Amino acid sequence: MAEHNGIALLLAPDTAETRCLETIKQSRNASHALATLIALQSFIAATVREADRHTPAYEAVKAVIEKHAIATRAKILAENANNLTKAIRQRNRPEIAHIHAALSRNGFWQAAQQAISQFGPDDLAASAAWAKDWCSEARTQAQAASGYPDALDFSKAGIAATEYAAMTEISLYFNDALD
Repeated sequence: MAEHNGIALLLAPDTAETRCLETIKQSRNASHALATLIALQSFIAATVREADRHTPAYEAVKAVIEKHAIATRAKILAENANNLTKAIRQRNRPEIAHIHAALSRNGFWQAAQQAISQFGPDDLAASAAWAKDWCSEARTQAQAASGYPDALDFSKAGIAATEYAAMTEISLYFNDALD
């Protein structure tokens, strides 16, 4: 009996579709589903035989997984945008900072754009003023706490630097929306 040192995997587009749907269904949340889909993409790209690379079947399998990854990214973005909208309306700085920390800079920008688009003119102006005023006050408190003219000490001022970073970005995005 010969010893086997490897296995062969067969993956057709319809099988990939089924695996993607199962992955999404079994994942705790959209972020976990996306991570799994990305891992599947990477695994396939790293292990495909050279002879199968760039064949119609390979391209079809890649397209199926990418379709699900794109849809999952859109779902994550929509969830974050809705959560950001709620946090802004509730003036919940810790939640805004949490969303900011969980996303890439571009992801946060996209979520903020979607969130801001849900505000009417009055809410937009009021939220922009709130963010700008909070940032200004936080900067003033951090500067006073530092004891040095051009230095900020958020820790001594009792302000979370993560909140300041998130609120500064939100304030900029609101200003852009008002222009």
